[in-house]
Amino acid sequence: MKKIPRNLSRGIAGIMPDNWVLNRRIPCFLPFYHVVSDEKLPYILNYRYRNVAQFEKELDFYLQHFNVVGLEEIVSKGCTDKKTVHLSFDDGLRQCADVIAPILLRKGIPATFFLNTAFIDNKELFHRYKASLILSRLRDKPDVKTKKYLEQNNLAGEKILQATIFQEKLLNDVARMLGISFNDFLAREKPYLTSGQVRKLASEGFSIGAHSHKHPEFWEISEAEQINEVKESMARVKQLVNPKIRAFSFPYTDSGVPASVYATIGREAICDITFGTAGIKKDSLNLHLQRYPVEQAGDFINNLKGEIVYFFMRKWTGKEKVTH
Repeated sequence: MKKIPRNLSRGIAGIMPDNWVLNRRIPCFLPFYHVVSDEKLPYILNYRYRNVAQFEKELDFYLQHFNVVGLEEIVSKGCTDKKTVHLSFDDGLRQCADVIAPILLRKGIPATFFLNTAFIDNKELFHRYKASLILSRLRDKPDVKTKKYLEQNNLAGEKILQATIFQEKLLNDVARMLGISFNDFLAREKPYLTSGQVRKLASEGFSIGAHSHKHPEFWEISEAEQINEVKESMARVKQLVNPKIRAFSFPYTDSGVPASVYATIGREAICDITFGTAGIKKDSLNLHLQRYPVEQAGDFINNLKGEIVYFFMRKWTGKEKVTH
């Protein structure tokens, strides 16, 4: 997400009345999260995740200002209501079942959980969560040799949090240098949902979608690999829960995904709906919608107001629609 224009729009939004901004007609509002926890999670330094109190406050805000709907309504009716909101959660982390789902059920809020299917049942660990574990260890116990090795590979300090899937072997090597066992971590902490938990979420009425198989940076992999990631993860979700709505959310961003990939998805009927992460925007493709990343620095309400102002700034210049 472009920082300078959005920072400007947040500044403008800060002096505008809340209700005036929030009552503007915008596309479907599709906020997404990764995790909610009152605990410090050393494997998640990538996101500014919410604690339970913050999360509940934000849910109450949605209930007060928006019409909260399920995924089926988004697909069947589209975004006809200017106040439509649908929540989703990425990566399939354990807290989706332990923390998030009970709160959503208590408040009567439908949602979609997007899974990285390689990680279900704690079989593997996302490479950027590996990076977070490494950085957390180095912050607690600095190691000169490891620091120098990371500097040589342009991953010093917080740069390691931007490591790509092609640098996973390097991350594994660094972990061995520090005595970190990712397999032991997975067995001990069980950060991901199990197959049983996924089925339970589906039985409770939540939508289950795919978020790719191994969470690669799509802009770094070939078109054939992109299509395979979509197909493999969608097939695994079908095997697990056979969802009524076949939904896929691109990991990180849909930027770098060529139009031919969407054409293949449509031609082969792989998905019913797909999602990007460009914020509040329209999209040139039918049933491809843009979600809004909530886990950002700053005040939640002003960030949202700023995003709405940003949408209209782009609309006034004819740039409110994502094209592919």
